[in-house]
Amino acid sequence: MAENKEEKQYERRRVNKGRRIFNEGEAGDFAYIVETGEIGIYKKIEGTEVEITTLNPGEIFGEIAVLDGRERMASAIALQDSSLIIVSPETLEERIAKSDKFVKTLLSIFMTNLRDTHKTYKHPRFNFEGHIKSIERHAHSMRDLVQLTHIEGFVEEASPVIKNIRDNCDELYKLSKKYREKLGS
Repeated sequence: MAENKEEKQYERRRVNKGRRIFNEGEAGDFAYIVETGEIGIYKKIEGTEVEITTLNPGEIFGEIAVLDGRERMASAIALQDSSLIIVSPETLEERIAKSDKFVKTLLSIFMTNLRDTHKTYKHPRFNFEGHIKSIERHAHSMRDLVQLTHIEGFVEEASPVIKNIRDNCDELYKLSKKYREKLGS
């Protein structure tokens, strides 16, 4: 019941199919939760907008630019007639302030990793290697998060798996470099 009361305080916005909600590079004024419909997230790659994901009811978007005060990493366009719940910066900050240290750390890591991942789209020629580097960064973050769990036995079992991820990334990077050199690029 409390959740319904809380939801009523949020403003809602109806958007028609094809409507652009925001553009890559704009300032982040609000975040949005998809209530109904579908939203496409697009990234400009070498002058062409490419859909990188589709969001469905219950998913949030636009929150990173609101939280870190930097530009939008991508554009959002309604793929169907949709209803969005508008989430203000104050509401986001208030919710995060109520979170425990683990959630705050996790959010910070995700925001950094997502921004780093989006950078790989700027140079598609090196996209494969960029994704490998992104996975390596995620593995480092996972290692840090594992340490924060304080769950008996988990650190010991998860650490070698994370190390394997990092080792495999190193091997993939070397292979990519080897074949890129063969092509003379």
